Amino acid sequence: MALLLPLSEISHSYLTDTVALATVALIGYLFGRRTGKPTCSATDVKLRQEVSCATHVAQELHLIATRIRQDVAAHQSNIVQFRSRLDNLQSNSTDEGWQKLSAEAETLLAPTMKLTTDLSLAYDQLRKQSLLLMNFAGSRTDPDTGVHNRRALEEQLEVLFSIHEENDSRFSLALFSVDWSSEEAADSDEMLRAFAESLQNSARDTDMVARYSPQEFVVLMPQTSLAGATIFSDRLLRRIDSEPRLVLAGGIVEVQQDDDPEKMLSRADSALYSARANGYSCLYQHRGQNILPHPVELGIAPLPVESIV
Repeated sequence: MALLLPLSEISHSYLTDTVALATVALIGYLFGRRTGKPTCSATDVKLRQEVSCATHVAQELHLIATRIRQDVAAHQSNIVQFRSRLDNLQSNSTDEGWQKLSAEAETLLAPTMKLTTDLSLAYDQLRKQSLLLMNFAGSRTDPDTGVHNRRALEEQLEVLFSIHEENDSRFSLALFSVDWSSEEAADSDEMLRAFAESLQNSARDTDMVARYSPQEFVVLMPQTSLAGATIFSDRLLRRIDSEPRLVLAGGIVEVQQDDDPEKMLSRADSALYSARANGYSCLYQHRGQNILPHPVELGIAPLPVESIV
């Protein structure tokens, strides 16, 4: 039960900081857009649309924070009552008292599990709104493809590593390289944008897609195992395989205890190098001690896409 008290304090602090950050980001964004260049009628229309979207994001963040604070406050009273009963039993233990405590613990279990679920859902919603906020900052968007840039990726990696250090939460990333034949070089920019759009559409709302280098992209997947990241990558590989002009190579990794952003990206890059060396579309995993090809490259019959869940 002692673990729940710090959880409420952490939730309150984290959500307060999130709303404050959202407010600062919104003000800074509006100020920058208004002072950056003279406006015209078309610009004003676009600005009003973007302001409306940014305001909606800020409102959503506020609602999420308010809801979680209310849930935590309501649950806190149940925890206080339970701890008070426990303290009394430690000084005056009776069979009847322990039976009552057991019954109260059973009563406390359901709302505790509900709160855990609510916090998990709120985390996903906060990440989604945070990613939307990034879209309003041009310095975090790749101008050629419209996905996030390397700066945004590095910032989000720092956030996920901070969460990982606090509660050992897992996450994975896939580093993809897309290439095409020399005959298609004239259409390379268009093909790159099309691939980035396909990658963005394939990712979940909570995933981050970022351009890592001219022809490399990263998909950052929170709360995802290596197996889950491989399933996503395999689906993408099969989708791209229908486009004969493209060659897609991928390196997949999951966070490890001794990782940091640089180490994790380096392992993904090593796996990607192995995949690219084959010269055809394929995936490799870096498991920490070794680099292994995805089973498709080992000659094992792949599962149909519809059967992968």
